[in-house]
Amino acid sequence: MTTTISALPPRLDLPPDAGGGFLGAVRSEWTKLRTVASTWWTLAAATTLLLGGMAIAAVSTRSQHADGNPAAFTSSAPFITGEVMAYLVQWSIVILSVLMVTAEYQSGSIRNTLQWVPDRARMLLSKVAVLVPLLLVLGMVFGAVGLGIAILGLGEFGEAFTTDDAYNVVVGVALYLPMLGVFALGLAAALRGAAQTISIIFVVLLILPLMLPAIGLETVAAYLPGDAGVNLMRGTSHPIYPRPVGGLIVLAWSLTSLATGYLALRKRDT
Repeated sequence: MTTTISALPPRLDLPPDAGGGFLGAVRSEWTKLRTVASTWWTLAAATTLLLGGMAIAAVSTRSQHADGNPAAFTSSAPFITGEVMAYLVQWSIVILSVLMVTAEYQSGSIRNTLQWVPDRARMLLSKVAVLVPLLLVLGMVFGAVGLGIAILGLGEFGEAFTTDDAYNVVVGVALYLPMLGVFALGLAAALRGAAQTISIIFVVLLILPLMLPAIGLETVAAYLPGDAGVNLMRGTSHPIYPRPVGGLIVLAWSLTSLATGYLALRKRDT
């Protein structure tokens, strides 16, 4: 008896860029980020907060000078830029970064993500690889635009500053926003929920730096990411440490948060 074996279908020769691996995971994350409405809403909110906050702060300072009260607020354009970034714009960046993780848990699509990219480290790093360049470019644009609006708004009442001061502000904002995004992303991976993640970040960035000095813990507050980040974006050194150390403090918080998110992801979502 003779058995006929049908020929196997030819093996498909996939093109080199067919996907897979780390680059495939990055492409997938980029596609997800740019195709959800929340990304564009948060970026629009960040732009609105930047333009509105800078204009209000600068015009308010200008009015105070015109009314004969020059000591009411600073006349430094770099200082105003750092303050508006820290108290307004950074919250849109936090929300954007948190939603990159928590929105998938909320919709259940995290199951598909982990099936397509079972390596937890690769999955998390692919999100970082998409988020960091985006926030780096955004930070450079926001720093430059914010400083320009502050200069125009303050007009003749603005304090003089050097080119190096302007450079430090733009670079400071460009460095801080990606590190803040990674910090929020890692914490979101550990906690999975948007509400609890944003609440904790709010306490760490804003509440603790205000409360700790009131009970004599100024040094502890100085090493929190919010306090270090504000000085980084103002382009000034902290009274306790120089400006580069402030950047390293924020970086250390970001890497610690990312490592925490990875460990939680590897242990929990198996």
